[in-house]
Amino acid sequence: MKKSLVIVLAFLASLSCGFDWTFGLSGKCTQAKKIVTVLDEKKFATEREEAEKRVLELCADGAPGHYVKALQRERVFDLDGAIEEYRECLKKDPAFPLANGKLGFAYYLKGMLDDSALELTKALAMSKDPLYHKGLARVYADKKIYPLALYHYSEAVKGLPADVSLHVGVAEIYRKQGLYDQSRDEYRKALAVDGTDVAARLGMAELNLDLNETDEAFEDLRILQAANPQNKKIHLLLAQVYERKGDLKSAEYEYLLAGKNRSVELMEQLRKGNEYLKSGNYVKAMPELETALKEKPGDIQTLRKLGDAYMAAGRDDEAISSYREAIRLKGGTTALHRNLGILYERKGLLDEAVVEYRQALSGEPENPDTLRLLADIYTLRGSDLQAIELYQELIKMKQDTPRTHFMLARAYLSNRDFKEARNEFALAVRLDPDNQEAQRELANLYRRSSMDDEAEKHYLQAIRLKNDDMESRNALLAIYVKKKKFTEVVSLLKENVALAPDDSVNHYKLGLIHEFKKQYDEAIPSYQKAIELKGDNVKALNALGRVYMKTGQLELAKETLEIAKKIDPKLEETKVLLGNVRDEISPETQVYRKKSYASGKKKKSKRAASAKKGKKSRKASKGVSKKKASSSSKSKKTVKGGKKAKKTSKGKKKK
Repeated sequence: MKKSLVIVLAFLASLSCGFDWTFGLSGKCTQAKKIVTVLDEKKFATEREEAEKRVLELCADGAPGHYVKALQRERVFDLDGAIEEYRECLKKDPAFPLANGKLGFAYYLKGMLDDSALELTKALAMSKDPLYHKGLARVYADKKIYPLALYHYSEAVKGLPADVSLHVGVAEIYRKQGLYDQSRDEYRKALAVDGTDVAARLGMAELNLDLNETDEAFEDLRILQAANPQNKKIHLLLAQVYERKGDLKSAEYEYLLAGKNRSVELMEQLRKGNEYLKSGNYVKAMPELETALKEKPGDIQTLRKLGDAYMAAGRDDEAISSYREAIRLKGGTTALHRNLGILYERKGLLDEAVVEYRQALSGEPENPDTLRLLADIYTLRGSDLQAIELYQELIKMKQDTPRTHFMLARAYLSNRDFKEARNEFALAVRLDPDNQEAQRELANLYRRSSMDDEAEKHYLQAIRLKNDDMESRNALLAIYVKKKKFTEVVSLLKENVALAPDDSVNHYKLGLIHEFKKQYDEAIPSYQKAIELKGDNVKALNALGRVYMKTGQLELAKETLEIAKKIDPKLEETKVLLGNVRDEISPETQVYRKKSYASGKKKKSKRAASAKKGKKSRKASKGVSKKKASSSSKSKKTVKGGKKAKKTSKGKKKK
């Protein structure tokens, strides 16, 4: 009965518990490092958190521990803290390519391109991960070392053929070099991989603008805008198209949506600068403005125009340089500071962006676009209270949008004000029911408050909007299990398996439900598939052995459970199940073993005493019965006689 209770409790625990990835490796830090190498394979947050917790338990002060701490810092947007932890990790263990790679990407976000290139090169020397080629390609593209950038992009494509961004990166390099035919070919390759990719479509639109093919660019941008109304770059390019078409009112509106405050007068001034600016062709306008600046160095108006042209052409470093020079000459404007803030934000220089947005607000304290940009930056930096204050200010100004409520909700959530977060997410969902993230976050908060019916409804909406949202699927699965809605559980698990057929965990969970419903013929192939996909899936091996026992296949059960025990000797349920299998296969041996194990020296002495008494009894019984018992009835009488003899002998002793 006790064994059965242990098995049932272990089975119920397996419905909600993840995997234990430690398999008896020698040395705690070595064990922790092996766990670290599979962190990126974990698709579910709970599993990842458990693995990271295990690493910190095993080797908190070693290289793996610092690596996990760095990852956790990155998740809360503490980039400087993450960089410090990665450095500590590499001090402890210089042969840690994952840390080199992550540090390289962190340096890239900070705009430290040389340091980024160094760390990514070190990572690539130890591990031929195509992601490191991709990172180096981006670094060299930003440094305008295009031959090296193209080489690393080509190497990355070999390992990541389905990564659209690689083709887009190559296309952008060709476009900046004026190689328009090659650029168009690469954008087409990107769209062949994914016809809905926004970056590829935007790149094609920019290319058409460079070639002055305004109508083609306009059609692409209108389609993109309908699907991505919040994308500022789309609004910026549309503004340029309208400007070229002479529709200045529409251009001004699109510029505002893109975060740029350009008045009609400013656009007229730009248009009159020279013939290229009149047509809005900034790429060809740049050399003209550069020549004008040489003829009249330090001209503030020319510097501003040149900065605008560089920014519109995507040459961010030159734009920053022109704007900074204009500010140095006391020629800064509200729009210039805002544009400079946008450029810094693009480069990941958030502190510098905050300074510029604040400068812009000092000139226009109630400009909604600048307020929104600054609030977003505070959210990224984790300055929750400051972000909340600015989003509330926007709402008071009646400049709130569904996105404003969504971002305010995220700030409340980050600040652990769950009630206000839930209210704002609910409002965001009411204003924009197709906001998939808002649906999921709202569901998470309802579930946190044990409002499972409401949570279920919003998880279903999140899945409707994004079918492969595994976070929502797993949360919904937990609700169905809690409510014992096993028909829905099976249906959802089958969908999960169809979406991710190579995920061992999904097959294992499906097997658990079939087993729970006593559908053993369906549970066995699910567990077998989970083990086929991941041979060291100890939970699936244990469960398969358990089902083999239930179906009487004892030899198979023993074989499977022995494998599970080798992988994880500490798993208690495996030990119990193996004991039961041995009982079934050889019961006498097991009974003797357990008795001898349970008995101590006292029990041995008791057995010796009872054996002596038994001998005396038998002698007494022989005296009573003159003949040997020849039948079962006679043997019973003999036993009774033996008992009487015992009593007689005891009586004599007492006398």
